[in-house]
Amino acid sequence: MNKEFKKIIWPIAFIALLVILSSFLLYGLARMEGQEITLLKSLYMVAITISTIGYEDMIGTQGSRLLTVVNIALIFIYMIGVAYAVSNFTAFLIEGRLNKFFQLRKLHKRIKRMDKHYIICGAKDIGVYVARELKETKRPFVVIDENPHVLDAIRKEIPDVVAVEGDPTDDNVLLEAGIKKAQALIAALESDKENLYLVVAAKDLNNGIKIASRFNNPATRHKFVNAGASYLVSPNMIGGMRIASELVRPATVSFLDTMLRSKKHDAMRVEEFQVPKNSGFIGRTLLDVHQETGVLAISAKCPGSEDYDYNPDPLMKLAADMVLIFITTPDKRILLEEKLSR
Repeated sequence: MNKEFKKIIWPIAFIALLVILSSFLLYGLARMEGQEITLLKSLYMVAITISTIGYEDMIGTQGSRLLTVVNIALIFIYMIGVAYAVSNFTAFLIEGRLNKFFQLRKLHKRIKRMDKHYIICGAKDIGVYVARELKETKRPFVVIDENPHVLDAIRKEIPDVVAVEGDPTDDNVLLEAGIKKAQALIAALESDKENLYLVVAAKDLNNGIKIASRFNNPATRHKFVNAGASYLVSPNMIGGMRIASELVRPATVSFLDTMLRSKKHDAMRVEEFQVPKNSGFIGRTLLDVHQETGVLAISAKCPGSEDYDYNPDPLMKLAADMVLIFITTPDKRILLEEKLSR
């Protein structure tokens, strides 16, 4: 249950319980004093006491110090309980907690509907670029970060982003982000220590999940591999390769940058697809794939082989677990995945 919601529910539950107990208490005491009274009249007495209406004294307190003291005590207890409940509810409304509560409920419903999505842990620096690419290629994802200002920044850039505020290394936060149904997790936290702990935590919750992790110190690489990271990326290494590529192959870098950074609806991307074992296209040719989807493979890797066949023969037949590489748009990629998965 949400913490903000608890602040409203508990005082109300306390008052309701107190009403029930008070009704039975007054009923019992009145009967001990020899008064003829029903539980309904006892409940009515409690109701007019709480509401301060005070039509009449349903239970005779004259001559009974015990009943008088109990009534006085109940009045003060109710006053405190009601005041606490009202103050909490007022704060709930004034401080925007009610709106936040409904936003969280909507967020949880969206995450529950997700399946085979990506979880980005850390929305600063590297994480925001990952989110942009997943958004551009129409892949479902959830962002986790414990800094609300970082999440506000990414919400401005991607208004419909699914963002969870919390510590990415916390099991409860990962479960809230739907790690049980996620297909991949990106560990983009700032330190190797945090990312390594995150890899271990994620694998413990979902052993089959693929994890791509950032690492800074080359000496920690083997630790990430042993912990279960599927892919490792060093920002320093990538940055160095980028600088060298800018100098020796500037046109190629410009071509790839234009393709990857395009904001157009039909932006091109280099995509990959592994043919499922139950695909209806097994035994058919790459030409058949092109004719039905408009997508042409630029490379293929047969199962059991480490080598890629560049510019493959259009008459090459598809096999289970074959990896195909394409240059295509996000919409055509989705069409290709749907066709070849049937």
